[in-house]
Amino acid sequence: MDEKFIIKKYFKPLANSKDSLQLRDDVACINVADEKYIVSNQDSLVMGTHFFENDDPIYIAKKSLRVNLSDLISKGVTPYGYFLSLAMDDTIDENWIKLFAQGLAEDQKKYNITLLGGDTVSAPHGLFITINMLSRTNDSIIKRSGACYGDDIYVTGTIGNSAIGLHLLKNKNDNLGLDQLDIQKLIRKYHLPGPRHKVIHLIKKFASSSMDTTDGLINDLLVLAGSSGRKFIIKKNLIPHSISAKKFLNNYGDFDIALYGGDDYEVIFTSPMKFEDKLNEYAKKIKLKITKIGKVGSVSKNPKLFDENHTEFNTSYYTFKHFK
Repeated sequence: MDEKFIIKKYFKPLANSKDSLQLRDDVACINVADEKYIVSNQDSLVMGTHFFENDDPIYIAKKSLRVNLSDLISKGVTPYGYFLSLAMDDTIDENWIKLFAQGLAEDQKKYNITLLGGDTVSAPHGLFITINMLSRTNDSIIKRSGACYGDDIYVTGTIGNSAIGLHLLKNKNDNLGLDQLDIQKLIRKYHLPGPRHKVIHLIKKFASSSMDTTDGLINDLLVLAGSSGRKFIIKKNLIPHSISAKKFLNNYGDFDIALYGGDDYEVIFTSPMKFEDKLNEYAKKIKLKITKIGKVGSVSKNPKLFDENHTEFNTSYYTFKHFK
């Protein structure tokens, strides 16, 4: 495949902002005259780690965008556009690129974002996708470090679907009595995370600290606690799970897969107690599921995460690490 042909046919139609210079240059020129800040994040996805060789290219494209969208959404800012870098071996053909571009186009429309530029290169083996997502905004971000004593701790959506979906993909005979609809729902959550776009204004209005759940709820809560320099106390029985996940967990017997497994891309945030009623009223208004799962504790030089019995959460077999 020819790089210039790929860009012209499949990626130029996605560059629908004048800031992209229609991909005719090696740079983008982003107009920020009316905004104070550029907020940016970057994530890479690798075949064999974040997706598999036979996964649908449409899903791979959408997952690549959504894991990056999730970071900005959790900061309370609206995503604007992205840069895309693709490194591909010779197993990737034009039809794969066509489907991948289709997935990008569908999610660009869904989330009102645009392609700004990027790079396409050959790789000796596998497929590597890097996306740098940008927001142009007048709003300062909600950082991880703002939690205060007595704040309530919340999570959006439900926890554990993606990790269980990945387990079911890897262990096709280990369905633990789930019917096909439940299995499909859980696997779909792994293939296609759903960043909570509705949460942006809620975070801006009510959150004191916030981040998305990438590496498992417990691991990420510990990160949030550490960033604010405070211990967190969580009630395990309040952590929300979907009906399909509950069916699996009740038979599987080890809830750690849901608590530490990762790839939920929900939002965890803290909010002052005084906002509780207004926060719940607002969440109901925008039809967003949020669950209060704990409290922010006192300042600590070595912030840790505890359950309601003051038992410390430890690391788990299900905690993923890129470098071991």
